[in-house]
Amino acid sequence: MTSNAPSPRSGDDTFDLIDEALATLAERRRCWLGDDLATIALVVSLIEQAERFLPQLVHDARASGCAWHEIGHALGTSPDDAQLRFDPGTPIADSRWPHEH
Repeated sequence: MTSNAPSPRSGDDTFDLIDEALATLAERRRCWLGDDLATIALVVSLIEQAERFLPQLVHDARASGCAWHEIGHALGTSPDDAQLRFDPGTPIADSRWPHEH
């Protein structure tokens, strides 16, 4: 399967989205963004939650016929690193698998 998936990049669009998500999460958790430690914890919460999406998305991409080089490109890494991280048969596969083996 050939994909036109862009490679990961940051810019004004992602900055704005993360800034809005950070403000929303701070409001929900009643945190003050002027507190550096609280803000660090909120950013880490967003990163960890976003990373939880990856195993299922990679699984679905593989099931749709995407090659490891396409997935590696979308992840901003090499095909070998992508496969090591997300192929359930590797010893360092992401442990947050959303499906049973």
